[in-house]
Amino acid sequence: MFKHILVAVDGSTYSQLALPIAIEVARKFNSDVLVQHVSEHDRGRAVVFSLESPADATRLVGNAVKLIRDAGITAKGHLSDVAAGHVAKAIVETANANNIDLIVMGSRGLSDVQGLLLGSVTHKVIQMANIPVLVDRTRGVKELSPEAAPEATRKAALVTG
Repeated sequence: MFKHILVAVDGSTYSQLALPIAIEVARKFNSDVLVQHVSEHDRGRAVVFSLESPADATRLVGNAVKLIRDAGITAKGHLSDVAAGHVAKAIVETANANNIDLIVMGSRGLSDVQGLLLGSVTHKVIQMANIPVLVDRTRGVKELSPEAAPEATRKAALVTG
């Protein structure tokens, strides 16, 4: 059913907690996983700047790919660099270009305040994607590793278009 899974990571606790869900689904369906991180850049008055270094983005994706491979699942990483506000579009475009059957994401990312005002990246992906989106709705977990999250606090919602 889900042969190719994309899991979006942004460095937030919520996206890190979505990794075990992607692993579990991949095991169940014998799927491969594409880990995607989208770096946003903004144009200032004189220069274009990013809030993270390319090395930080590479490390984030590399660590997620390693975690998934250590679980015995085929995984690769993908980095994108887009203008601010276009993260959801980049995720959906990557999913389409790679024949992805399922997108896995955390319910919140690094920009919670912006998400309240403009609509979260997850919400935008749900609206734009023409494939199922599995949203990890873990609540009340502060700065825990995926392994430390109590199962009682984990919830996931599968949204299909």
